[in-house]
Order: sequence, then C-alpha cells, then structure tokens
Amino acid sequence: MIAAERFVETSDNYDAWLTARRGGVTATEVARAATGKAGLRDALEARVNPQPIEANAYMQFGSDNEDWIARVLKRDFDLMPNRWLIAADGTPEHMATPDCLSLDHSVIGEVKTGGKNPVDKNGIVKPPIAHMRQMQWQMYCAGATHCLYAFMLRADVGGVFVPAWLEPLVVLVPRDDVMISGLLKVADQLLIDFENWEQI
Repeated sequence: MIAAERFVETSDNYDAWLTARRGGVTATEVARAATGKAGLRDALEARVNPQPIEANAYMQFGSDNEDWIARVLKRDFDLMPNRWLIAADGTPEHMATPDCLSLDHSVIGEVKTGGKNPVDKNGIVKPPIAHMRQMQWQMYCAGATHCLYAFMLRADVGGVFVPAWLEPLVVLVPRDDVMISGLLKVADQLLIDFENWEQI
C-alpha cells in the first residue's frame, strides 16, 4: 500500500499539481529523456521554457475518451480512476500520476489513444516504447507489480475522430525492473540538469 504522505497533490487542483510536478521528475519527462541525448535536451528545454500546450484534434480525442475508458477498467478490473501525483517510496523527487489504481495499489492503469493498432502480425499487443517507459516509471513510483494498458484506436470518419472499437484493447503489462533501472539513471541525470539550470 502507498503511504498517505506519498500522495502529493491531485490534478483537480491543477495549478498546485503542476507546481508539485516541478519539484521532481515525472513519467512524461523520463520517457522523453530516455530516447537519447536529443530527448534529454527536449525534456530540459520543456522545463526551462515551458510552452502552453495548444489542444489539437488528436489531443482532444484522447481527452474526450479517457474518462469512459477508465470506467471500463473500473467495471472489469476494479481499478479506480486516479488523479493523484504519487511520489516513489524513499525518493520523493520521482513522481507519476497513473490514470487508475487498484484498491491495494498493486496494479495501475494507463489509458492511451492513437491512430495505429499496437498489435503485431502475430496478434501480440506491443505498446509503443514511449508508452512502455511511462508505464514502467509509473509502476516504480506507485510500487505496483502490473499495469493494465487500455488502448483505444482512433478512426477518421468524414474528418471527425471517433473510437474505432466499441471497447478498448486491454493488456496486462508486468513490471520490468531492468527497464526501470535504466529509467532511474535517466531520471537522476534530469534532476542534475534541472538543478544546474535553476542555479544559473
């Protein structure tokens, strides 16, 4: 179980949640920085010069469908929607906000949408590497052993994005401590870079 003090701030208090996130590194930042030197620079640039995010049709589709997909995880797997920023045990600078959380905190849920079906020719679900990195970081921060990955394919019907399926594709992703070990190194470098920038 996650200790109460590790629940840092809820995104319902959006400004406070954003401020709390700036006190450490998050799944989005770590996943971006893990792509290599360019990704590390991009993560630092986003922190140094934050830009307002302009909503586009792709982002709007994700926002419009996230809540009902999360309810599917609650209905079928007893996961509760989560808006809390959670700090890792012993390292409060490591943070994540999983989309869903089981009552015993052993399983998280992550809701994603996209325009490409993440199923290979053999019918095996293979989430994009960026999604995998985010999920592994979230599992580490929450102390979870598994993540339920819920993916909804996006379809274009007459210039309007709609869900391509009646239900999301759901797959259980196990914790990968080898990947997490690599992400921890990336996170440590990000913290150093962020601190150096703040001292300039």
